[in-house]
Amino acid sequence: MKNIKTLKVIYLCALLSLCFNIGLYGYSIKLKEEYNRASILIDKNQYKKAISVYQDMLKSGFELSEHMKSRIYNNLGYCYYKLKNLEDAYRFYTKALEIDGSYFFCLNNISAVLIKQKKYQEALPYLNRAFDLDKEYIKVVFNLFVVQANLKSENLAEYYLKKAFEIDKDYTIERLRKNSISDKQIEKIIKRLDSKENNDK
Repeated sequence: MKNIKTLKVIYLCALLSLCFNIGLYGYSIKLKEEYNRASILIDKNQYKKAISVYQDMLKSGFELSEHMKSRIYNNLGYCYYKLKNLEDAYRFYTKALEIDGSYFFCLNNISAVLIKQKKYQEALPYLNRAFDLDKEYIKVVFNLFVVQANLKSENLAEYYLKKAFEIDKDYTIERLRKNSISDKQIEKIIKRLDSKENNDK
């Protein structure tokens, strides 16, 4: 009789544990679905709707992993950046970096906000940290060129521009055009960099 009671208790505990784990599993799937839904909204440029989904995730009442929180904060920052709300973009990027100080994409993103605000000196430490993590990521390298050019550090600006051309010439030309630099000027820049390289050999 005692063994039957013990077995019933064990069975009940196992059943409760199973239900709890199924609940957590279901919640985990729901979170992933919501995160993916917000990503799709971003791809469709529906930033306000994506913000609403991310905020609902943060208010869900369940404890999110630090990794998930930092990604949500970074994506909120991105949505606000796209909506030209630089203050909120900066605030959410900062929150993401408080959780994960080596979050590579967020380091570049927060620097983009500071560059838009012409806070070049403030952008530099974020970009340097990102560059230390990946020296071949074109957006970081080009942003370092922009910052150094605006800080009048000609040698460093030239170094990063040359590196940007080496990594991805098409992207670099496109970004230069976006900064109102004509194709003729771009041609001159490329020739100057090439001639300097030949002289250094």
